[in-house]
Amino acid sequence: MLIISLTIIASLFYVLATSHVLSRLFHRQGPSQKVTIILSTVAILAHMLLLVNSVFRADGQDLSIVNVALLTCWIIVLCVTTVSLKFPATLLLPVVYGFAALLTISSLFIPHHVLLQSINVELVLVAHISLSLLAYCILIIATLYGVQFYFIDKRLKRKDLAIVHSHLPPLMVVERQLYQLLNLGTVLLSVALITGFVFLDGMFAKEFIHKTILSLVAWAIFATIAVGHVKRGWRGKVVVVSIMIAAFTLTLAYFGSRFIQEVVLNKF
Repeated sequence: MLIISLTIIASLFYVLATSHVLSRLFHRQGPSQKVTIILSTVAILAHMLLLVNSVFRADGQDLSIVNVALLTCWIIVLCVTTVSLKFPATLLLPVVYGFAALLTISSLFIPHHVLLQSINVELVLVAHISLSLLAYCILIIATLYGVQFYFIDKRLKRKDLAIVHSHLPPLMVVERQLYQLLNLGTVLLSVALITGFVFLDGMFAKEFIHKTILSLVAWAIFATIAVGHVKRGWRGKVVVVSIMIAAFTLTLAYFGSRFIQEVVLNKF
């Protein structure tokens, strides 16, 4: 009952935060930061308590894909909300809050057919998983910045006065933040992959090879874009689409097989 209550509270306040930001998306003064922070803080705290009660149980830890997705989503929401305190993130907030609302409420209906296990793993494995998760979150945020960059750029090229006089961040600021996040995420993903290859066995084992290959493909795309931007000044629609493809590939690597095993197959 507690988990259901926390889920409803988190989802409700995410929806309220999303509605508030969207209602003043193109307003000159933008959404009220005070109202946004109050609504999102309640949602984030409820989301955090939901995670604590869902993951940590008397007989172990529930590390299902649903809980991992909720944790990843919580980290992204927390990071974007924190960034919005200093830099305008008017386009990003409704996206992350809206997705968080859908994910939290959906978690009530997605089956949790997993083994509960106690934490008894090596430090290297913990470091690898932590780096991988952090890299994924940063690269997803970079992808959101890429979409924001493309949206603002397109509207500016159309000479849309609404966006010129809106509270949306300057295009060059968005672009700078995009590549800062992309570079940081790519470095962390590189370190995560290196630690995996050096210290872990079975990276190319049958049950893990698809994750390894997809992660390497995503890393190659991210790294190519990062280097191309520095060396040749790559930017624009092609870069944004490439980042989105890499993010989707990395998502498949991290969550694809587990989703099929834990959710799809368990329904039949």
